[in-house]
Order: sequence, then structure tokens, then C-alpha cells
Amino acid sequence: MALPFLFVLAMIFVILVKNVNSKLNDPDDSIGSDTVSSSPTVDEHKEPETEPQPEPVFTKTAEPQPEPAEPAPSQPQKSYDRLFGLIGKPLAHSTSMVRFNKFFREQHINAHYNNYELESVEDVTKLVAKYPNLCGFNVTIPYKQDIIPYLNRLDETAKAIGAVNTVKVLHRDGGVELVGYNTDWTGFTKSFGNLLEGHSKALILGTGGVSKAVKFALDKMGIEHKFVSRNSNFEIMGYYELSPSVMEEYDVIVNCTPMGMWPETGQCPDIPYGFLSDKHLLLDVIANPDETLFMKKGREHGATAKGGKDMLEQQAVAAWEIWDRIGE
Repeated sequence: MALPFLFVLAMIFVILVKNVNSKLNDPDDSIGSDTVSSSPTVDEHKEPETEPQPEPVFTKTAEPQPEPAEPAPSQPQKSYDRLFGLIGKPLAHSTSMVRFNKFFREQHINAHYNNYELESVEDVTKLVAKYPNLCGFNVTIPYKQDIIPYLNRLDETAKAIGAVNTVKVLHRDGGVELVGYNTDWTGFTKSFGNLLEGHSKALILGTGGVSKAVKFALDKMGIEHKFVSRNSNFEIMGYYELSPSVMEEYDVIVNCTPMGMWPETGQCPDIPYGFLSDKHLLLDVIANPDETLFMKKGREHGATAKGGKDMLEQQAVAAWEIWDRIGE
């Protein structure tokens, strides 16, 4: 009885040993657990891998931007007792604004001069209504004649010339009165008068407003003259009529056209420059540039030439005298 019993115990022991070894050799089994885990083992000493991140995309605003500054308190615009200005189109060539404002600063005059480029001359009424302290303005191309219907009256000289380059704005109790003057002829006389001594005949190139002031000045000086234009008639010569004999007879040529005025400085009136000589005097009413192509070509053939810078100064002085007069 003892031997069979020992045999049974031995068999049970063998079976138990086999089961224990089987558990130890199977990595998927947990000792002391009947549940099978499908999760992989993790090495606690190794940092977990991360998926690669895309490269950042930079734009012009990626860098830190400064904080917006506090808006500066608005400064009231300087007020002037009197405003003056220039009307016309175009006005980029004009130096009048710089000249007048320099004069106002130097003389401690509480006034300012502006350029008012008007699309149409009829806009002058809106200009006067907009600026109640506008006391006067100059007029340049192309409005020296067109301005006249918008004025209340002309002085006697402007009426005789038929063109206006200076307007005085009178503020009356009953409204505003616009009075037209012409100071171009004054500027021409004071600037070119000495040079014209000894000359007797002149050609006036162009038929615009300034040419009428030049005619008036030449009449005052007793110098015979003829108009020259692309549109000729019985009283006005054409450029094609400027023969050698005509050029010899008329030893003064005055350019009253805008040909050669800044910025179109490569242009000049179409006269036969080859017929000029040292007996000729070429005068140009253009003030910008100082030397026009018309003047340069004349000098190349021995002629004396002078530009309109001084004429502009003289007419501006005359205009200021009109504006600064009290009443009329």
C-alpha cells in the first residue's frame, strides 16, 4: 500500500514542476494571472519616440511686431489772415508759390500762397466760396482770357489788353467782388525795356493772354510788331512765312508760347534759327527753366537772349501792390 501511494505523489510532483516551467518560459503570460495581455512591454529608461513635425512656415509678419503707437494728438492747422494763390492748368512748372511764401515769411506777413489747379475756369466761383479769406490770385495759362466773364469788373489797363493775370478779391457787406488787372505788361516793360532800346520791329510768337500784354507793352515803347501763329490769317503771320527777309527785318523775337516750358524742355517754337544773327534779340516770357531751348538756339547763332525769370518777379511785385492796397 505504501509503494503505490508514493508513486502517485511522485507523478503529481512531476506534473506541478512542468506547469511551473511552462509559465516561466512564456513571456506573454503574467505569473499569478489568468488574463493574457496583448500590450508590448515598455522600457521605462527609454524616451518615447514622437512623430516628426513639419517645418514651420514663415511669413513677412512672423517676426514680433511692435505695439502700435498711440495716435498723436491732432494739431490745429495754422490759420492765416489772408490767402492768395495761382489758378491755371497745369501748375507744376510754376515757382510763384515758393516766391510769395518766402516773401511773406521774410516780411512777417500773416498770409499764404497756394496753387489752385482748376479743371475748368468756371470752378473759380467755387474756389472763392470755399475760402472766405482769399484776397487775391494770379491767373496763368490757359485762363488769362477765359477768366474775364467771371469777374465783376476790369481796371482800364486790363480792359485795353483783353487779358487778366491778377485778380483782387474784395469782401463787401453785400458779397464778394472780383476785379481784374494785368501786371504782365508791367513785368515785361521793367524786365526787357533796357534791352529793347535801339530795336524797332518785333515778332510776337503766340496769340494767348500773355502775348496781348506784350503787344500792349511794345505799343507803349513805340516798337512795331507782328503776331506769328500756327493759325495764320490776314493779320497774323504763319511760321512758314518767316523768310530770310522777314527775319532780317524783325530783329526782336518774343516767345509767348508755352513751348519749352518745364517739363517739356526739349521743345521750342518752329522758327528758322539759321537766319538769326548777332543783331537779333530773343526774349522768352517762360520763367522755368532759366534757359529755354529757344534761347539756347538763338545764342548759338550769336543772338542776345533773356528769359522770363525777372519778368515773373516784376509782375509779382506789381500784383502784391494791388492786393495790399486798402480798398481800391
